[in-house]
Amino acid sequence: MATLANTTSKLNPAQVPALVMRSVENARTALEDGDPEKAIKMMHSTDALCSKVVAPPTIHGLAMRVLSDAHLAKGEKTEAKAALEKGLALCAVHDGRAGMPPFMKADLNGRMGDLLAALGEIERVEGNHKVAVKHMRAAVERFETLGQNEFIAATHNRIALTLIAQGKHAAALADVTEAERMGAGNEHEAAILSSTFLFKAQCLEAGGDTAGARVAMTQALQYAMACGNEGVVQDAEAFLGDTQGASTVDADAFL
Repeated sequence: MATLANTTSKLNPAQVPALVMRSVENARTALEDGDPEKAIKMMHSTDALCSKVVAPPTIHGLAMRVLSDAHLAKGEKTEAKAALEKGLALCAVHDGRAGMPPFMKADLNGRMGDLLAALGEIERVEGNHKVAVKHMRAAVERFETLGQNEFIAATHNRIALTLIAQGKHAAALADVTEAERMGAGNEHEAAILSSTFLFKAQCLEAGGDTAGARVAMTQALQYAMACGNEGVVQDAEAFLGDTQGASTVDADAFL
């Protein structure tokens, strides 16, 4: 069967981005159809093509990101991390290079931020919390250069979740505060802040402030209902039910 890598000996390098994007979309479709092995084969072929023609690092890095997703779909975390690390290494060669046009610098920061966040998430799942937080904070720095508030907020949420898993609720609260600040007013506000206020409530409850936790959890519930985040809805309703005794609302006012 012909592949991208063995049918492009006379390919114009300018055609590579379009070919890679088409391959990426086909691989994503394969993943949606439940065929990660097909996606992996596509991305290995695309990887070979990118290496052969020295494709732009952001394009090659995107292929590595999708390859990582495909390996994760098979439960292959080691291979998934290797793909992300390769993508980062490809981008790192160009990072900070003098004379780079602003749009290329922005693309590079965006791609590296995405790869770092994905790598941090795998480390979090594996229980490597310190490494996970390191990668996620590096991702935040990349997103900050672009002013991508929704990505900044979402990544702070993941950092908070990682710290909470370590029992570091006070430290997590600082990231929750940043997520709350950066998550407000953007297109994905409800989806982001439903998690933000859930984590805020958990941090406040751990610090003994049950009343404050109930306020935060009520906000989490409102945002979760707005965006259809059923997991947060269930957690919030359970918490509010369990802590009803700490409510500051005067029940007699409704009689």
